[in-house]
Amino acid sequence: MNVHIVLFLVSLFYGILFSWAGEIMPKYLNAEALVWMRISFATLAFHIIGFIGKTVKINWKKHGLELAICGFFGTSANMYLFFKGLQTTFPINAAVLMLATPLFVALFDHLRLKITPNWSFSLSLLIAAGACYKLLTESHHTFTKETLTGDFLVFVNAIFYAIYLVRIKKLTAIYPPVTLNRWTFSFGLLFMSPLGIMAVAESNFTQIPEPIWGKIIYILVVMSFLVYFMNAYAVKVAGPTLTGIYIYLQPLLATLIAFILQTDSVSFMKIFWILLVLAATFYATRNSPKAKIDVATPD
Repeated sequence: MNVHIVLFLVSLFYGILFSWAGEIMPKYLNAEALVWMRISFATLAFHIIGFIGKTVKINWKKHGLELAICGFFGTSANMYLFFKGLQTTFPINAAVLMLATPLFVALFDHLRLKITPNWSFSLSLLIAAGACYKLLTESHHTFTKETLTGDFLVFVNAIFYAIYLVRIKKLTAIYPPVTLNRWTFSFGLLFMSPLGIMAVAESNFTQIPEPIWGKIIYILVVMSFLVYFMNAYAVKVAGPTLTGIYIYLQPLLATLIAFILQTDSVSFMKIFWILLVLAATFYATRNSPKAKIDVATPD
């Protein structure tokens, strides 16, 4: 499948998540319980696929620590900060703050590759970020003292996810996506269990209505399993910077979904900002750095 189609679908799935997560937390499940359920389900799913399919042996001496680091930044800490932040801020605020991820990915990736960003690439990123901010603030949500803690947690999550995308790139040249996710999620489950198990035990699952269960299942299956598989594939094929740039489409698609569901209104200025985001994102993808990584064997 074309990598651009994969990344578009990932952004679409995230666009839906921004609205649905707020309906689940904290009324039915808190962040600790939902994140532990996400990581547990994905870990089980990737291990099952790993057992059924061709297993690639991990060189634990050489790559074990890196897998643990990716498990921390890309699963447990990343997910926990994002969902914990959503409990105390507006979903629209979270979408705005996630726009920092492509900027940090581009910065870290240029440092890793020892490349100086050219002016056109940097300018296109800033234009996309600014246009997304204007698009989202059309919904009249603001950053306030009440949302400060949640806003901060989502912002740190954006940095952590950027670190994950850049660090996982080298491993994608060595191991297939299923193998990588199998072990990064295993480490993530280990890190998250002290908080998550207790939270799940204290949750009242009998009070959760069927429509909310449907959204929880979507988060477990699509957001916890399918999205990470697709992201690992995209990072391997296109690199972390292009993968990060597509995050700009998440708030854009979230806004379009709101239009379709008639939970938001259409205006000339919103259409203008949407077109500007698309144009700037397309231009940035044409100028993103292409990594040349030696493909090693797992040994």
